[in-house]
Amino acid sequence: MGFYPSRLAAAPTPMAGLALGIASLGWCWENSGWFSGQAQAFGAVIAAAMLLLLLGKFVLHPQSLWQDLAHPVVGSVVPTFAMAAMVVSKAIPGQVGTGLWLLAVLLHLLFLLVFCFHRLRQFELSHMVPSWFVPPVGIIVADVACPGPAMLPLAHGLLWFGIICYGLMLPLMLYRLIFMAEVADAAKPTIAILAAPASLSLAGYLTVIEQPSPLLVSLLLGIAVLMTGIIYLAFFKLLRLPFSPGFAAFTFPMVIGATALFKTEAWFREWQLPPQTVMQLHTLAQLELVVATVIVSYVALRYVLYFNPLRRRALVA
Repeated sequence: MGFYPSRLAAAPTPMAGLALGIASLGWCWENSGWFSGQAQAFGAVIAAAMLLLLLGKFVLHPQSLWQDLAHPVVGSVVPTFAMAAMVVSKAIPGQVGTGLWLLAVLLHLLFLLVFCFHRLRQFELSHMVPSWFVPPVGIIVADVACPGPAMLPLAHGLLWFGIICYGLMLPLMLYRLIFMAEVADAAKPTIAILAAPASLSLAGYLTVIEQPSPLLVSLLLGIAVLMTGIIYLAFFKLLRLPFSPGFAAFTFPMVIGATALFKTEAWFREWQLPPQTVMQLHTLAQLELVVATVIVSYVALRYVLYFNPLRRRALVA
């Protein structure tokens, strides 16, 4: 009886970020037109299994959750558990999916409050890492996965809360990264999260706003593509770091970047922009989707190899 609880205790909390990346990737591949919901369902099933493992860990070992929430880095990625649940809920029809979405939103807000409580008690600018965007801005995943018109008032509030937090935090984060001490090696994978907030804000905005502002779309699109391009270059160093569960931070930012471009492409067509412009954006979206698929597959493979029971037994021996 003690074997399974001990195995669950070893499940790393950042794995929720990988679950989020996998679920989002399956959904994003639906934009290719090659699938009819199968890719979304496949990604949701894998992500749900990973979330259940973590849920078992949190239920059987609640002290580990409290320790994670108090940590300046791990505490900031705990909300990816709720974000992944939101994306999974999109693959579940009817009231069950809506109920899961609402539960995930409430859970994310709870994680946000706890994270803010701990960080305000012991705030140091040097503790800031890009994953600090996750608790306040990550809630915009609720907009991308919004289950229907009945939830739009809540979705609008969450959208503007996330966008305002991003606007306030971005200058402070850039100041910390540029002018203060280098991010510790253990937290360096979180640098990839810099690519996510603008893309997520754009995707959420285009999902729930009936008449998007072309100016705001253009602004968010420019920031999103710029940040994604910077992280592409950063991968030449980030992927050379020794593997850690924190590599999960590489996944969702790449997927949401492609998702945002596909949603923007649809609106470009609606606004009847020149076909050449639309095609260029479509090509860029497909390129980002391919890169996202490679990154998610790579991180998933590294997770499997790292947590392979045979490998762990060999290390113990």
